[in-house]
Amino acid sequence: MRIETSGKYAWRTDLYDDVGELLSENTRSGAVDGACEFTREMLPALERAVEHPDMTEELAEVLSTNVVNVEYRVETGVSVE
Repeated sequence: MRIETSGKYAWRTDLYDDVGELLSENTRSGAVDGACEFTREMLPALERAVEHPDMTEELAEVLSTNVVNVEYRVETGVSVE
C-alpha cells in the first residue's frame, strides 16, 4: 500500500515523522502501524476509564482530543408527575 505524501498531501510526511518520534519508530510505516495499534488499544481503555470511580468531567476533558471526545456527566434530578 502506498500513501500519497506529495502535493496537497505533503503535510502527512511531518505527521508520520512526528508520530514515529513519539512512538520511537524509525520508519513511517512503523509510525502508521504503531498509531493503529495504539488506537486499537486506547479506545477501549478510554471506554473503561469513563466508568472508573475516580473519573471527573475535568479528567474526561483532558483525555479528549480533536478526534476522540471522552464525555463524563453525572446527572441528578427529581421528577414528579
